[in-house]
Order: sequence, then C-alpha cells, then structure tokens
Amino acid sequence: MATSPPSTRYLEPWFAPFALVNGSAVGLVPILLPVVSVKYGVGHVGLVMGAFNLGAFAAPVTGAIADRFRAYRLLAIVCAALSAVSLWLFPLAGSVVQLLLALANGAGFAGAVTIANLLIVERHPKAEWNARLGWLETVLGVGQGCALLLASWLSTLSADQALLVGAVVPAAAVPLAAVLVRDVPPSQPAAPSQPAQPSRQAPPSQQAQPSQQAPQTPPDAGHHLAQAGFVGEWGPASPSRVHHLWRHRRPFAAVQNVFGGGFGWMLAAWAFAYAGTAVVFSLYPVLFQHSFGVPPQTSALAFAVIVFVSLPLFVQAGRIAQRRGPAIVMAAAMGARVILLGLLAGFAAAGHIPYVLPLAAFAGILFAWSLLSVASPALTGQLVPGAEGDAQGMLNAASGLAGLVGSIAGGQVASAWGYPAALAMGAVAVAVGLGIFAVKVARKAAG
Repeated sequence: MATSPPSTRYLEPWFAPFALVNGSAVGLVPILLPVVSVKYGVGHVGLVMGAFNLGAFAAPVTGAIADRFRAYRLLAIVCAALSAVSLWLFPLAGSVVQLLLALANGAGFAGAVTIANLLIVERHPKAEWNARLGWLETVLGVGQGCALLLASWLSTLSADQALLVGAVVPAAAVPLAAVLVRDVPPSQPAAPSQPAQPSRQAPPSQQAQPSQQAPQTPPDAGHHLAQAGFVGEWGPASPSRVHHLWRHRRPFAAVQNVFGGGFGWMLAAWAFAYAGTAVVFSLYPVLFQHSFGVPPQTSALAFAVIVFVSLPLFVQAGRIAQRRGPAIVMAAAMGARVILLGLLAGFAAAGHIPYVLPLAAFAGILFAWSLLSVASPALTGQLVPGAEGDAQGMLNAASGLAGLVGSIAGGQVASAWGYPAALAMGAVAVAVGLGIFAVKVARKAAG
C-alpha cells in the first residue's frame, strides 16, 4: 500500500532564513572558498576547509545559550550575520586570517541549523518532529542546490566580486530572521507526554519502541530527535545537520558504557571512513579543475544537479535499511565509496579522460550518503539502546574531528604528491573503516 506524501502544513515561513544560511555554507563555501584560497597552495585549501569543519563545534554552545535564554531570534540573526561578514572579508584577508574566517563561517552555520532544529523540538509535539524535520531538511536541500547554481556563476567573477555578492545570501537571512523567527515561550515543554507515532519513512530503530515512549522521559531530560541522521551531507564536512542537545545534570552519565556492544568499534570505523571521504569534498572544485580540466562553474553546476537528484533518495534509503538492516546498508555504502574513490584516484592519475566519468563517481559518493545518514542512527539505536541521543552526539563529534583531519591531510598530501595520491589515501582510509566495521560491528549486528 502506497504511503501518502507528508502534509505541506508542516512548511513554515521561518524556514527561509535558515535555508539561506545553509545554502551559503553548503553551496557557496565548498566552491568559492577553495577557489579563492588556492592562491596560497592546495595545502592551504585543506586547512581552510578543515577550519570550516571545526566550526561545527559551535552547535552545542549555541544550543546551551538558546536553552538558557530562549533568545532564538537573536541567535539566528547573529549566526546569519557571522556567515555574511566572514564571507565578505575572506578574499581581503591573509592566509592566517582566512583560517579564522572559515572557522567563524562554520560556527555561524552550525549555530543556525542548531537553532532551526530546536525551534521544531521546542514548539511542536514529538509526534510531528519527523515530518517537520523532513520538510526543514527538504527546504535546506533546495537552498543548497540553488546556492550551488549561484556559485556556478560567481566562480566566473573575481574573488572579491564573487564573495561580496555571495555574502548577500546569508546577509538576506538577517532581516528575514528578525521578522519570521519567534522566541519560544519559557513555559512551553520540550516534549509532550503523548507517545510519538513512528514515521513510515524511518528505519525501525528510529521509530519509538513501546519501552521508550515519551511518557517515560520527562521534558527536562533533553531533546531526542528521532530522525537524527535523515539528512544530507554538507559539502565539505558534516555528517548530520541535526545536533543533539541534552540537558542532564550529568551530561555523559547515560553513556558510561556506550563503548560496549560494538559502538566503540563503530565510532572507529566511522571516523576512518568519514575522514577518507572528506578529502574529495574539501578539495572538490580545485581537484576537478586541476585533475580533469573541469572549470569551477561546471563543477558547481554538476554539484547542484547531484544535490537535487539526491533529495528523494533518503526515503528509499530508509526503506532499504528497514528491509536489509542498517549494518548491511552501512557496509554496502562504505564499500561503494572505497570503489568510487579508487576510481577517482585512477582517473586523476590517468588524465585526459571524459570529465563525465569523474563527475559520475563523485555523484555516487554523494548518493551513498543517503544510505549512511539513515542507517547510522538506526544502528546506533541498536548498539546503545537507551542512550541513542548521547551516542549520536558522539558520532557527530567524531565526524567533525574526522572531517577536520581528512581535509587537512588531503590538502597536504595533494600539495606534496598530487591529487591522485590524496584520493588514494582517502580510498585507503575508507577501506580501513570498512574493514573495522565488517569485522567488529556488522558481523555482531547480523548475529
């Protein structure tokens, strides 16, 4: 029996400013910042994108401030302004200051999407979270695709002009946030007492189980987002645009034994696999320009098409994970990325090949994220039942660190030995992650 599409009543006007900030961070930044910063060398590109990755750690700080002061509108304005100013100043800065500006831009992005998710969690019943987060994610994805189309044109301009015009995108979010974002009343509970209805699109472990229904979790326990990983991978870095915020008096008490049951090995496997893939995302436009002769405007346009095509894949990925199990799905997605990164390395070493081939390989790498983003929180729930939120937070933190390491290492290796060596290093890193996952996690989960 076919499922009915989600109701558009969950679309809200305040999604707009967050779509602009998101589009800037995952549409403009992964194209324009590498193109501008490559004048200091490809190694510097890796450092810039690594600093942008590091900005993701502003998410828990922003969430803590939001919980304490309920200043959602002000925080959204500040994050959008930070994104705009850092873009505007970036081409005018020296190499060291560029790292600080990239860090600030990543922090503004991480803070903005944290506020967007909290606005849903704080305002609406838990039974509606999946649907509302799904629509938010769709709008954010559309923002990314449109920004990539804009980046295709901006990459033909000078660096000063491109980022000056590009800064208008997050700057436009400032007045929109001031008008459309409303602060949440302090008296409103974070999670109502009625049980959540499972989403038909989510894998089984993302659906509420009878023993984990909302009545057993007091509102003050924190935010648990059922659709934790049902999101897209932002250009250079992130595993998930949904950040978990827990307000326990002892924040890590729930994860004292989180490394039992295979989750520690899953973290290790995920870190290797994520770092390996970060190589291609952090260097994307300069990699394709120098290795395959694809100008940045063409690679940005191709990236936009890939993003738009990938949007419906998350629903299908949820169905596959439900049918096959999340461990098998994660192993298959990691295996696909090993093969595709290896192909990219071979293409870069060979040279003089039709650019449609490396672009198709890149598309496959991005498409594999639909499987990973759905299966990873599902498997996390299986491995650490009762502490899924804290464990997913640890997975996100591991991703941020792995993205930082992968971006920097990729840039340094490409600078010293060339792009084929950097891509080969990425493929080896993902293969190591797959090996750990297959031996220590997938076998146990299947058993």
